[in-house]
Amino acid sequence: MNKFGMVKAKLLSKFVDTYSSENKKEMKNLLNVINEDKEFKEMYLLYENIENKYFSDTDTAKYYVEELSKSLNGKSKKLSKTIKKIDDKIGLVETKYQNVYDTLDSLLEEDNILNIESKVRAKIDLVNYLTTKKEISENKTNKFSQNENLLHSVLTNNFNVLYDNTLNEEEKKELKNLLSLSNSEVETQFIQLKESINEKVSTLLNESDDLDLKNKLKNVKEEVDKMSSTRLNYYKLSQLKNGLN
Repeated sequence: MNKFGMVKAKLLSKFVDTYSSENKKEMKNLLNVINEDKEFKEMYLLYENIENKYFSDTDTAKYYVEELSKSLNGKSKKLSKTIKKIDDKIGLVETKYQNVYDTLDSLLEEDNILNIESKVRAKIDLVNYLTTKKEISENKTNKFSQNENLLHSVLTNNFNVLYDNTLNEEEKKELKNLLSLSNSEVETQFIQLKESINEKVSTLLNESDDLDLKNKLKNVKEEVDKMSSTRLNYYKLSQLKNGLN
């Protein structure tokens, strides 16, 4: 049976494929299996988080890894049923595998005298990984950056409910176009959209005498200014702009 890291990578590839082909039934089947196991869902998000996590000093990274190791110890056994279920559903899928997953998979195993050395090596490797700055690179296969992908949005923002029950056909088309953009295109268009919204909000502030509306607009402007350039934030801003027009 494949370990968690491989199944996670296969799951993302499969999900992107089913989304692109608009196979909603298969998407829902996969999501239902994930949502049945809260621990699997949390572990998926942890692996995603680790991919781009960075500590500027080694001591902090070491403390983090020690605590993480305690939390992960023995979880592979608890996750084994869901891992097998998802792996069987997905079948053979070509995917890009993250080396750090092997390290995390080692820490998921239960401590015993036979795996002491492999666990020590895994901790050392993970500390080295966490103290190395990450370069966000474009994933040519599915056009999502390593830690910004559709499934992550689903798990953290209940995107499946939004997609099925809220979005009209035009909005779904807009979202698919957004997901096809490169990272640089998202960043450029995000900046332009942000400037456009701030300009619109400033105009409304100058034209309105309603104190309640002014306060709401100021709060909107503050939230917009705090937003970083991600696909999810770009989508939120595009919806906000539509609401302001």
